[in-house]
Amino acid sequence: MGDPVGGILGCAHKKNDQCVGVRITNNVVSTVEPSDVDTFGYSVMGHECGNYQDIVFRDNVAHSIHGYGAIIFKNESDKGADYFNCIEASYFTAYKCSKVGIVSNQAVNNVIFSNMILIDNGISAIASIGIEGDLQTSNMNNIKFYGETEVKDCKV
Repeated sequence: MGDPVGGILGCAHKKNDQCVGVRITNNVVSTVEPSDVDTFGYSVMGHECGNYQDIVFRDNVAHSIHGYGAIIFKNESDKGADYFNCIEASYFTAYKCSKVGIVSNQAVNNVIFSNMILIDNGISAIASIGIEGDLQTSNMNNIKFYGETEVKDCKV
């Protein structure tokens, strides 16, 4: 992936970039237009699995993004062993995103998406594992998926 274009880009995806103390909460990103590279509402770090106290990315909304609502990646500057084993994104809403509401494809053993509402996206969620093996898991917990709605407040 090249450098993405987006509404809020929480940290670069490049190896050895340091992103300490970045918190993205209570935002709405809407109508990000397409570009020559990947287009995101948010490009942000996930949090340690099961840790809902250390807020990294929470209570954000992506609306009418011509591309991806959010891409979740691991924080290379977090050296915790559990973090490299599992990343999670939670408490997020995406609607009317033309490609995917939320996506992750990281070199971790476990990816979890939890407590989300995904409405009328091209594809609602892709929680992919970026490594091969027999012990990897991808989980979606407490996710509400809705198909096309009657609301015509925006076009993607």
